[in-house]
Amino acid sequence: MGHDFERRLVLAVRAHGYDTRTARMQGLIREGLSGALDVAARRARLDRPSWGRVGEVGGELAVLPPGEPEPVVCDAFVHQVLGAVREHNRVTAPEGRLRLRLAINFGMTAGEAAGGYTGPGPVVARELAGCAAARAVLERGAAELVVVMSADVVEDTIAGQLTSLETKDLREVDAGGRRAWLWLPGGHPWPEDPAGAVPASEAAPDTATAPAPPAPGTGNGGGGPFAGAHIIAGTVAGRDVHQHFGDRT
Repeated sequence: MGHDFERRLVLAVRAHGYDTRTARMQGLIREGLSGALDVAARRARLDRPSWGRVGEVGGELAVLPPGEPEPVVCDAFVHQVLGAVREHNRVTAPEGRLRLRLAINFGMTAGEAAGGYTGPGPVVARELAGCAAARAVLERGAAELVVVMSADVVEDTIAGQLTSLETKDLREVDAGGRRAWLWLPGGHPWPEDPAGAVPASEAAPDTATAPAPPAPGTGNGGGGPFAGAHIIAGTVAGRDVHQHFGDRT
């Protein structure tokens, strides 16, 4: 049975507040979500028809084939999702507007879209998309999109400097007992104290050289969306990540 499993990139997308909308608005949201993902993938030059997609209540689960480059999914695709969501919202009634939670995970997966997927890959992706920290960011702020990345994705792809993101752009949270990182693309400020935020003292790596957070009232006194956030980056090592170009073969 073990030979049926392989490590795959898995996306789980949820429309925030879907369960509070009327049946008519839920239909509009489902159409808008699918359309936004189609547009984003095309603009990022990803092969969305090859994705194994499963429609779920208020969202979608997608298992990507090996040829889809993880750095592009974590970077260009996310920016294009935000752009497509904003385009949708400009011409849609407030009750049908999209606000999305997008989880990205890399893990063991088996099955196919027709019969459903199993394994920790899709299970973790679903849990991240529904975690309290991601919900709190959208409930307490005005962002249209929050991205939740698993530890494998952050350590291998983001900390590996394979995208335009920096680790300082992310905020570590406790997602139901799992380490995860949130990203707010689009320049929205972080709401204060999102549920599940990990204090700097707990998020620090196991090293004696980790810097201590500045005391209140010290430092440069700057504000901005990351005021008060302590981000500590250590040395990471992960699986091999291959960037693909052209026909991605």
